[in-house]
Amino acid sequence: MSVFVSVSELKERADALVAQVASGGEHVVVTDGVRRLAILTPHGGPLIDRPIEKAELGFDPAAGHVGTPGGREFLGRELRESGLPIADSEGLLDQVYSAVLSLCEDKEQIFREDIQALAEEVLADAPGRLKLLALTIQTTTGMPATAEVTLQLESGPAMRRQQGDGPLDAAFKAIEKLTGISPKVESFAAFSATPGRDAMAEAVVELSLDEQLVTGRGASTDSVAAGVQAYLHALNFLTASAVRT
Repeated sequence: MSVFVSVSELKERADALVAQVASGGEHVVVTDGVRRLAILTPHGGPLIDRPIEKAELGFDPAAGHVGTPGGREFLGRELRESGLPIADSEGLLDQVYSAVLSLCEDKEQIFREDIQALAEEVLADAPGRLKLLALTIQTTTGMPATAEVTLQLESGPAMRRQQGDGPLDAAFKAIEKLTGISPKVESFAAFSATPGRDAMAEAVVELSLDEQLVTGRGASTDSVAAGVQAYLHALNFLTASAVRT
């Protein structure tokens, strides 16, 4: 179990909260009301590596519970805190919850990574998901970069060419024009996931739109393609949670 506190509450109760964690008590999650900012947990591993109690997910066959409103609400909160909000409007959360309950039957321990993976699988099959069909980048020293992006939209394939202050900026602008959605890029990071000249690049991006904040991840042998995949990954969560509501 975890205790959720604001930054101001952490300042006021720091000594007591740290002592609680150190003694093996409840973990402390510091939030800004939208996302997790920090986690206080005993030395030996981050909270994300610890299993979730199945009862919190509404799975407790001994008590006659295989799915509860409280478990569904807990799942929705976990997804929001992970930057993966799933809207109720099209039954997506119900689909994820059903998959989680099935996993509870088959798997001894459930981790947050399991829940996130199931949510991504459900969203991947959701109608209207944005898919990258083609990406062409042109860069010349001293000139703006040009990106040509082709996406699979609900109406069919569509292409847009845009210039920007670098290949990613150009690609993001092209995607904005294609989708009509202009989120704010809160953070972006790319790194090498494997060694060697042909290393696999991974990218992580945080996008915000109105009051929604989501995280997207992408991987490719090309760092720009990884960034575009991460952007689309996050944008799909925004369209599922904000645009369709």
